[in-house]
This record gives sequence, structure tokens and C-alpha cells, in this order.
Amino acid sequence: MFDGALLGPRRLIFSLVFVAACVSFADPAGSITQGVVDSACAGGNGTVISVPPSWLAGAASIATEMLPHGVTLVVASAGYPATSSALADAFTPDCAPDRAFGSDGVKRLAFGGQAFSIAAAIPAPGGGTILAGSTPKGWLVARLRASGSLDPAFGSGGWTVLPWPGSASAIAVTPSGDIVLGGSQGGGCCVREWVGELNAAGGIVSEFGSGGRSPIPVYRDDSGITRVWTEPDGDILALTAGGNMGCWGISISALTSSGSPVPSFQSNFTAAMRRVSPSGIFVGDVVVRSAGFLLIGTEQSTCVAGPSRTAQGRIVAFQPDGQLERGFAVNGEASFNSPMAQTVWALPRSNGQFVMAAAPPDIQTNPHARAELSLFDFSADGNIDHAFGNNGVADLQLPYLSQAFPASYVPVTIATNGQVSALVTSTANGQALRLIQLSC
Repeated sequence: MFDGALLGPRRLIFSLVFVAACVSFADPAGSITQGVVDSACAGGNGTVISVPPSWLAGAASIATEMLPHGVTLVVASAGYPATSSALADAFTPDCAPDRAFGSDGVKRLAFGGQAFSIAAAIPAPGGGTILAGSTPKGWLVARLRASGSLDPAFGSGGWTVLPWPGSASAIAVTPSGDIVLGGSQGGGCCVREWVGELNAAGGIVSEFGSGGRSPIPVYRDDSGITRVWTEPDGDILALTAGGNMGCWGISISALTSSGSPVPSFQSNFTAAMRRVSPSGIFVGDVVVRSAGFLLIGTEQSTCVAGPSRTAQGRIVAFQPDGQLERGFAVNGEASFNSPMAQTVWALPRSNGQFVMAAAPPDIQTNPHARAELSLFDFSADGNIDHAFGNNGVADLQLPYLSQAFPASYVPVTIATNGQVSALVTSTANGQALRLIQLSC
């Protein structure tokens, strides 16, 4: 069974965008959520983003990114069937349309009449945004100017289609300005995954791997690359997540700057994860550090989609070579009380602290369930801040009670700039998106 909650833009069970500060918030239904939403963003109610309802009903693809100066960019494209246009909305820090972008804050994107979808976005060096996704002909990459128009200096008129099967789902920029992409093809038993590289002008770096891309190991069925990033030494890491029927897992692969596997990384990482999570049932995200990275998430001992008494939260510190960083917490790992989550986001702060956002799996089986997003606040050394929310956890109620379609078909995306975070999910009637803000 294909599990869309763990693939592409890491879509969850809903589709809303939020940016919030750690203050109390009264939602339109009258419930109180402590420690979450910023009233400076449209009075705490967020901003509605108009998207064709047919896009949302067909599992729309939503990419969200925090741009310089606190601007939030939200790019929505149709899921199934794909269409030949997408909508990009830009918002100022107070959640008002950014009038300098597109036409009063909205830009309709088209790529030569081709059907396409956008799965990821990242700020471009020097301004603007780089987008990644897919067309029937291969991976799609485009660059937008700060005004929202296609950058004619990139690719062919601002965009390029790479002759690689499947779709791009993750994107990063190297210190030199090159573009690193993660993508996959297939589902079920026959998934293939790659990392590729383009130069700043959108051309394939043919010296990288073989013809510009390198295959990485497929961790398990129904998996896909959710994150790529570059380390200070030039190595490239890719986070793969996937699974089904409650058997969810992650893996991290490492490549050199030339696209070759980093010696011993995979065996070191695999051995560390077997020690930390012997069952292999782990859902998480990554915070990149000056040397190595933190893996933050939840685990349990059995393959079940509902609550499990064995579930707990886990933070694991890794060195650049994939071995545990024993100086972190207790022998490289820390645990905390948490139910199992099906989707996890790690939101790093500029001061070294971080927040984990987690969505429970049981919402997916009941579209009328009370939908909540749980936020956990941590210090840089992995200790939970018990002054945050309710003993370290803040629950944000999400407005999905009246949706008529399964929650798993609605995307949720979160982006952060280290001070403010942006979440995207649906309005209560499931007919549009909503933007809110967090700065926890």
C-alpha cells in the first residue's frame, strides 16, 4: 500500500500553512492552544490561500519555503490529474500578500504547456527561489526571480526538464551555488532513488556520479527521498523515508561531492540505528550541525498504525562518518515521552535549539478524528523544555473535522528560517489552504 504521508514534500493528513509565536491562540472554534500561534499573523486566524478545490481533492502537491526577510512562499500544484499550471503565493511576515511578488502576491506558473507538479522549493543564492518537481518527461527544475517571474538566465527560459525518470522531491544548494536534487521512480516493490547535481545555470554536472546523478540504496518498499543537504566538508546526505501498514522507517545515505558513496558511512549508520532502534520502525527528520547531524523522531517496537505502549521519542547524534556522537546526551542519544508519529518535522532555531512537530498516524484512518499537531521544544543538547506548552509539549488543533475525503490525501508542509516557521494545511471545509505562523 502506497503511503503518501512519508513521500515527496512529506505530506501529512491535512493542508494548512502557519507561522506562529509562542503565545496563546484562540481558534475560530473557540478552543485554546497554548504556546503555538502568533496573533501578529492575521490576528491569529491565519490567511486563506485560494486553490482550486479539485487540486486538493486530488492530493495537491504543496511546497512551502521561508525566504529572506521573513517572506513565506507557498507553491500549490494539482496532484491527480496533473495540470499545466501552478499557483505561487508570497506573504509578508504579518501574513499579508507580498505585493512585490507576481500580481498582488500571486503568480500563476506555466512551463511550456506541460503538465507538471512542484514538490520542493528553496531560496536561490542572490535572491529568488529554486523549485523542483516533475513532468511526464522527467524531473523539473525552475528558478524564479524575487518578483515571481521565471529567471531567463536559468535553463531554457527559467526552467529545465532533466531526462531522468520519476520526479524530484528534495532540493539543496551547495556552498558553490550548485543545485543538489533527490528523487525517485516507482512504488511498491520497484522503487529506485537517485541524487543528482546541476550547476547554478541549470545544466547537468556530468562529472557527478554517472551523467549527473548517483543511485542510492532503497531502504524499503514505498520509500522516497524527503530531504537532501550538504555538509561543510562538501559531502551530500539524503534522507529516505517510507513503508506501509505501520512498518515505517528511515535511512540516510552519504555521497562525496563527486557523487561516490562516502566510505564506511552506510555501514556505520546502519549499525548505529540497529543499536538505537532495533525494530527499525522509526519516523524522523534531521537537524544539520557544524559537524554531523541530529536525527529527531519517534519509534516503536511493532508494526502497528495505531497507538503502541512501546512508542517513544528519540534524538540521536551522528558524526559526519555515520557513527554515533558519544558526547551528545547519553552515549549519543536521548529519549522523551511521545506517541508514535507518522510524519515528523525538525525545525532548527538560529540559537541551536530545535522544535519537533509530529502528527499522529491514527488521524489517517479516521477523517473525522480530532486532528492535532504536537510540538516539542528542545535545547541544543537534547533536553526538552518543560516550560514550553504543557510540560514541554504544545498541541495545535487543526481544522479538519468537516472534510469529506480521507485525511491522508491532504498535504501539510512546514518551513522555517530559524526564527519563524510556516505551516500549510486546509481550512475547515477542505476547500482552500491556510497560512499561520510560529516562532517557538
